Amino acid sequence: MMPFTEIFTSFTLSLITNFIVMVGATSFFYWLNASTATPFVFAHRRLLTLITGFGFMAFLFAQMLNHAYYTHLQTGYHWTYLNMMILTIYLLNLQLGLRWQAIVDAGLIVVYYLTFGAPLTILGGIATLIACVTLYITQANATRLIHNRLLKYTVFAIFAAAILTMVAQMHLTTDNWFWFRQLIALSIMAVLCLEFDQLMRLTRQRTDEIHELASIDELTGVHNFGTFNKELDKRFAEFQQNGVPYSVFEGDLDHFKQINDTYGHPSGNIVLKQLALELDAFADTLPFPATAYRLGGEEFAIIAQTPLNHAQAMQIGERFLTLLKLVRFPKADPNLTITCSIGQAHVSAGDYSANDVYKKADRNLYAAKQNGRNCVRAQADNE
Repeated sequence: MMPFTEIFTSFTLSLITNFIVMVGATSFFYWLNASTATPFVFAHRRLLTLITGFGFMAFLFAQMLNHAYYTHLQTGYHWTYLNMMILTIYLLNLQLGLRWQAIVDAGLIVVYYLTFGAPLTILGGIATLIACVTLYITQANATRLIHNRLLKYTVFAIFAAAILTMVAQMHLTTDNWFWFRQLIALSIMAVLCLEFDQLMRLTRQRTDEIHELASIDELTGVHNFGTFNKELDKRFAEFQQNGVPYSVFEGDLDHFKQINDTYGHPSGNIVLKQLALELDAFADTLPFPATAYRLGGEEFAIIAQTPLNHAQAMQIGERFLTLLKLVRFPKADPNLTITCSIGQAHVSAGDYSANDVYKKADRNLYAAKQNGRNCVRAQADNE
């Protein structure tokens, strides 16, 4: 008979250790999927999640086998890594919500039971089936489970009960109080880890919202100048490394000061909002990736991820000017119409920085204004 003090001390320390490990693993997975992750992580997010997820599960599986068959009377006098494996599989399917994740995890559970469950039992087989079905339900309803705490805990309880029942059929030697300790430890770990997961999810949502607010122009809702600069740097770096071309359109409303002076600044803001809405929609209709930005005041831009010759750039710019003639502003003045001057430039081998492309577009915009406004000036093919 093992001393109660020894069991209690080991049990408590193992819970603390396991919770710290699960907190670290959960935090790492959320960092992988955060909007503030590094560019390398952002580019390889799915692969990194796959590698680290299966790596962590492999570690838990190895420890679980070690405790079950060699040293199961150590580390809390219960199978601590079995509990961690149950939680990890459930949380991965809850976080990712991917069908392949559930299929792979279900396959591993079946292989585990067939390998270590001999002689197989009907109850063990039913428990294995329930565990697999529960995983599929978890990934298919991940969003619903995340927003319904009672449902999330209920599904976890079914999954955990199925796994523990499956393991209990493996004819392993345990003491009289073993399963009581196992269930108490799993219950405590489940509450701590599921609540921490919820806390991390809310924290990530707030972080993403703050990041989004920092990149969006408050008045118009399109991307702001800071985001424009970052995207220019990113595009230029890709051009230098891989030769990926791009073009910049810069537009400026003609005589916008007169609109403010005549109708007032609130009406001027209405005009800017409507212009941004039209520009954003126009960018979405282009047959290549393009994003709209407000650079400040009445200046806007589009970064187009495609090579454009002079004729193509002129055609795109003139299409937008034609569209702009049809835009009306009933909240300001139903009879108000606006025009715009547009300058365009594309990246070329002679550019030394991302700012060079922007400067060329700006010079062409100035030339359009000098030429009477309401027109487009695009970079020549030989420039």
